[in-house]
Amino acid sequence: MNKKHSDLIKKYGGDAIVKRLDPYLTAKRTKRIAAVLDARLQSIQLAIEHPADINNALAAVRSSEALGISTVHIIAPESNAVYARSITQGAIYWVDVIYYETLAQFLNKINSQKIVLAAGALHATQPLSRMPIDQPLCIMLGNEQRGLSAAAQAACHLTFKIPMYGVSESLNLSVSAAISLYDTTSRKRALLKQDGDLTAQQRSVQQAGYYLNSVDARLIGLFK
Repeated sequence: MNKKHSDLIKKYGGDAIVKRLDPYLTAKRTKRIAAVLDARLQSIQLAIEHPADINNALAAVRSSEALGISTVHIIAPESNAVYARSITQGAIYWVDVIYYETLAQFLNKINSQKIVLAAGALHATQPLSRMPIDQPLCIMLGNEQRGLSAAAQAACHLTFKIPMYGVSESLNLSVSAAISLYDTTSRKRALLKQDGDLTAQQRSVQQAGYYLNSVDARLIGLFK
């Protein structure tokens, strides 16, 4: 969510923004937004540390959005995003993508929320399919060549690997993210016995953000 939208939601509240903008959205659009929110998961997140090619990280954002993930963390990318909108097919507007300059900034935020960090690592012994998903979880993946830094690995509570049976010894960053999220979100939804887990407050904020993304930018002037 961009800062302008975030500031508006903080100032007026999600419910007020939704009520004000609702007349400007079609019934089809509001129904689609409601269905997406019903399936959003906040208890599973994705973090990518030091991506060498930010476009690989943004491709993972697209997969995250498609699988119903609400939040993606990108830590100290090594290059700037190019054509972010086309690579993510607009997904960047529907996922909360948070950028950090340092690993410490990310860890401070994630630890304050008591989220379990799980590192994807080739040396791990626990397969992805056995990784616990009964607590809020953030899957953490590293640089395309170097993997996660030693500091990031030390900060993680769990490690897991994606079993591979071919000659290739590693997977593309965005593919690793998609596989990891598909497995964990599927098992999480089975555990919840429902598709999503947003609280009323989280839903209100995200709905307001989606409404702001769905109307002509000139309508934001209604809140001045």
